[in-house]
Amino acid sequence: MDAQSSKNGGKVVDLADRRGETAEGAFGASISRGARHRAPANEQVLGLVARILVDESLPFYVATLDGTVIHVNDHYSTLDKNLGDITLAPGEAKMAGQHQVPSLKPVIEDVLASETTVRAEEIVAIKGRERIFLGRHTPVRNERGDIVAVAGTYEDVTVQVRGIEEANRTQARFQDFARASSDWFFECDADMRIRSLSERFTAIVGQPASLFIGSKFEQFGRFEENLEGRMDGPQSIRAKKPFREQLFVISEPSGGELMFHLSAVPVFDRQSGDFRGYRGVGMDVTVRYKQADEAADIRKNLETLLKELTRKNMALDEATEQATTALRAKNEFLAAMSHELRTPLNAIIGFAEAFEQETFGRLEGAYQSYATDIRKSGQHLLGLINDILDVAVIESGGLSLQVDDLSLEQVISKAVHMNMDAAHKKGLDTKALAVTSDLWVRADDRRTTQIFVNLLSNAIKFTPEGGQIGIEISHKPDDAQVQVTVWDTGIGISEEHQGAVFVKFHQVTEHIYSRKQEGTGLGLHISRELARKMEGDILLESAEGEGSRFTVLLPVADGSALEGDFI
Repeated sequence: MDAQSSKNGGKVVDLADRRGETAEGAFGASISRGARHRAPANEQVLGLVARILVDESLPFYVATLDGTVIHVNDHYSTLDKNLGDITLAPGEAKMAGQHQVPSLKPVIEDVLASETTVRAEEIVAIKGRERIFLGRHTPVRNERGDIVAVAGTYEDVTVQVRGIEEANRTQARFQDFARASSDWFFECDADMRIRSLSERFTAIVGQPASLFIGSKFEQFGRFEENLEGRMDGPQSIRAKKPFREQLFVISEPSGGELMFHLSAVPVFDRQSGDFRGYRGVGMDVTVRYKQADEAADIRKNLETLLKELTRKNMALDEATEQATTALRAKNEFLAAMSHELRTPLNAIIGFAEAFEQETFGRLEGAYQSYATDIRKSGQHLLGLINDILDVAVIESGGLSLQVDDLSLEQVISKAVHMNMDAAHKKGLDTKALAVTSDLWVRADDRRTTQIFVNLLSNAIKFTPEGGQIGIEISHKPDDAQVQVTVWDTGIGISEEHQGAVFVKFHQVTEHIYSRKQEGTGLGLHISRELARKMEGDILLESAEGEGSRFTVLLPVADGSALEGDFI
């Protein structure tokens, strides 16, 4: 730190003149490190100190080799004042030139041992907040090269150190997420040859990742259209643009296929802007695509059934045109269809359940699976028929309700019990379904249970695995109605579709989850009509991606139950 080691920002300061003292006898401490020293050490130091380049923006000190601080600048004095009872290694500013500072001795010993600048961090508290200072302690040499003093500066590096610590924590979190993730990571060069693959790839594919290093994706797999019919990966790669969910298929030696969604971003050199390759992730979607194929087969079968039902409905329309009264013809037909369809469907469902339970003898796994599919399809079709019949009865004015005083807790408990198995199979959190209430309502037992079964079934159907469903009961003493809310953390309903969810045959199909759900779209329509027939209603609150809240309003019983009350 002399005139020959000048750096940007340095400033030549004559410390002797600045303190209004002469070099000779300026300080009481005189140190000699050998007989060859002709002048007191302080005189040597002051002669050199006058040539020291100091960054005046930082706290600065100069000390002799016995630990006596002979100079501090204004910034050091200000910092020392802010520290209060705590000091840095050079000690209190007011002690400069008077006393040896013991805390400075280890620093001086390190400088003498290394004969070069020593860096050391010191952590202190200023006004209750921890601060980190980086001290740079540099030897001061005379003309013969002997070290005669130590000069140092202090820089507040709290922000930098904390930033590095936070970056390290963030990096550690990222590595933990990467290890726990089901995704695998890859990096390609400018020719799209793989440079690195994460270990997760080996675990999924069953082959060492090193076998694929240096290869292009097309050499061990193929790009295909994804479920949305997109295959924009190759085009994006040619244009050096990001891409997402590009389907990549790897054929296994056993004949099976592994399917992955590749998503990646291009990498460019920060200096030259040259294209360096891609970094991205691959997600195993094999199960998803198999399920999509199975769903497509089921939809195809249902379409066949619907075509057959459509044909019968067209025949029905032709028959009703010949009837004397359109309403009477419609009701007669529905009654006939109810008997015609329900009877064989119940038989089909019954036999399927018998096969599942192996009542007639043990079945192979495949046939037992077929029996399960038959039972589920039959129950699904029976539900559709029942919904259609309910709508017809409601619209024809023939709905009969047995209104009575009912325990609200018992009605909700029945509906929850009927849906609990489906919720558990989907892995949903159902703790919030356990509700208690001493309220009684005026309603039809079977139809009220049907309303809550429909709402809970929808909550389970449109809530992804790991989500939550629950029930809340709200009632103020003066209110004539009780509010029972069935809520979920599912896909939610966009604002533009909320007004149409109670419309017959309406289903919100724009969401990725709802495309997989099947039904007539009559459940909510029937539920609201039933609630209104019982002098109540159903209200909806929903936010897309956050979940839905369906609130059922029911009249509170006044304690005077009427027997045989029909509507």
